[in-house]
Amino acid sequence: MNGVAGSILAPGASRADGARLVAAMAARVPGAGEPSPLVAGGLAAFATGGGRVAELPGGVVLAADLELVNVDELAGGDADRDPLRLVAALYAREGLAGIRRLRGGFAVAIWDPREQRLHLAVDHHGIKRLFYARGAHGLAFASRAVALLAVPGVSGAVDPTAVYHQLNFGFVPAPGSIFAGVQRLSPGHELSGPADRPAVATYWEPVFAEGRMAPDVAAAETYRLAQEAVERCARGASAKEAGAFLSGGTDSSTVVGLMGKVSGERVNAFSVGFQEPRYDEMSYAELAAKHFGATHYTVVVGADRAFAAIPGLVEGYDEPFANSSALGTYFCAKLARECGVTRMLAGDGGDEIFGGNERYARDRVFGVYHRVPRLLRRGLLEPLLDGLPADAPGVLGRAQRYTRRARLENPDRIYFSEFFFAREGGALLHPDFLAAVDRSAPRRVLREHFHRARATSELNRLLYVDLKVTIGDNDLLKVTRTAELAGVSVRFPFLDLPLVELWARLPARYKVRGMEKRHLFKRAFRSLLPAEVLAKRKHGFGVPTGWWIKTEPTFHAFTRDTLMSRRSLERGYLRREGIERLFELLAADTTPYHGDLLWTVLMLELWAQRHVDARGAA
Repeated sequence: MNGVAGSILAPGASRADGARLVAAMAARVPGAGEPSPLVAGGLAAFATGGGRVAELPGGVVLAADLELVNVDELAGGDADRDPLRLVAALYAREGLAGIRRLRGGFAVAIWDPREQRLHLAVDHHGIKRLFYARGAHGLAFASRAVALLAVPGVSGAVDPTAVYHQLNFGFVPAPGSIFAGVQRLSPGHELSGPADRPAVATYWEPVFAEGRMAPDVAAAETYRLAQEAVERCARGASAKEAGAFLSGGTDSSTVVGLMGKVSGERVNAFSVGFQEPRYDEMSYAELAAKHFGATHYTVVVGADRAFAAIPGLVEGYDEPFANSSALGTYFCAKLARECGVTRMLAGDGGDEIFGGNERYARDRVFGVYHRVPRLLRRGLLEPLLDGLPADAPGVLGRAQRYTRRARLENPDRIYFSEFFFAREGGALLHPDFLAAVDRSAPRRVLREHFHRARATSELNRLLYVDLKVTIGDNDLLKVTRTAELAGVSVRFPFLDLPLVELWARLPARYKVRGMEKRHLFKRAFRSLLPAEVLAKRKHGFGVPTGWWIKTEPTFHAFTRDTLMSRRSLERGYLRREGIERLFELLAADTTPYHGDLLWTVLMLELWAQRHVDARGAA
């Protein structure tokens, strides 16, 4: 486990009391071991893995988990480039303004006894995480939510609405957590103030100004900033120690290509493939690796090997997490570590920054409907199509489904196919569970982000939603946690602030033009990337867990036995009939769709068995 944790001590508490509290918090966290506590200035803290904790002049305590990419810039002419000491010096000189100058991944906690104030901050995108809770004697914080369950006054009860979020999203979105009373600091946010009344504030948000910049100038600037970001992320690691994920898509291929440009050496590229052809894109990864002259390492994963890795993933995620791509990412990172690589670069964020997600183009198809004259839509088409049976066949049935979706406002329209359990919950979920949850919560998360975005165009609002939810809540956790399990660190060049802020200023038409995704990005990197990679249709980093549940006897039996077990049924999330119905739908389905839903439920139950039942957390 990489991270930090700590708690303000009760008045009159001793160092021994603080050490016992720290030990109890560490015992809750898988892989934390027995870290040495630091008790000073009324705060007990510990750090483990990549985290560090130190006492500074004046009794200030600094706990930080850092993966900074701007160490050289922060150090200036100083010879000392130790990240923790740099952060300490910044705080001493500039206070919280200095912390806001950090770039890359960071989670920082500062206790200042001179002001009796606690400061928490996380990086701009959520590469690192901090949870916090009010205990019996003040505020506590931790990189892992489960550590806070050791703090007196934190109940550890599982929040039913958070479970409902996980069933619909596959994860728990910020600022909540799976545990009642435990909050997560959202990306780009800080918490500061006295222990009894700290306030959360935003210190950074992208501003989608959509200014004017000539396409050629924007393309050249994109290339320059991306190359600088890659160089910055690779700095400090030798060519042997550094590597990159390579899926064969535009983002990962661009990272590999730019790594070769800035280093002048062969790049270590790592790819994962699957025995199921529909999920395997190894041919594109091999094409890109050959084009860039990279040293290409590959691993092909089958159902048996994936099945054996499930317990380790469940152990590593202290909140339920159902993104099946975590399996592929883990095997890729594990291969890198076995080859001596300790620093990986990843292309995550490219879709959300450059406009590369398939659903952005697909949404344009539904937007066309609003060009039809209102009188024709409302007076003729909608009454005619709404009068048809819900499952009408043929052209009229397709037209009915099209108009029903097209009439929705975004972000509901673009996420129309999500949230299966919100649509089908009445039939599948237990009535007592449904009565305890806020059924509007998942859609409200998206709507609040959509309307909070500082943007004028609908596309940029959608990009903002995905930057917060798809990246901040989901993809970064997938990559960083699996890399940690494998023993490597990860950096994300496309999330470098100058590049993100440039693209926020560009017009929406530079991102998606007509039905073409990544319009300007392709222009910027057409001299770098192979033509086949630029032209390929986005596949995504899918893992065949749903297909394995459908077709592999071991996967199928394990899923069924787990979900139909007494423990699972007594948990009261799904009705027995609801689980049976999912298996019936799976058997009749020609796709892995319902298998993917079962994977989500399976990850929730396995998480509860490991992190709730085994520790008596609730």
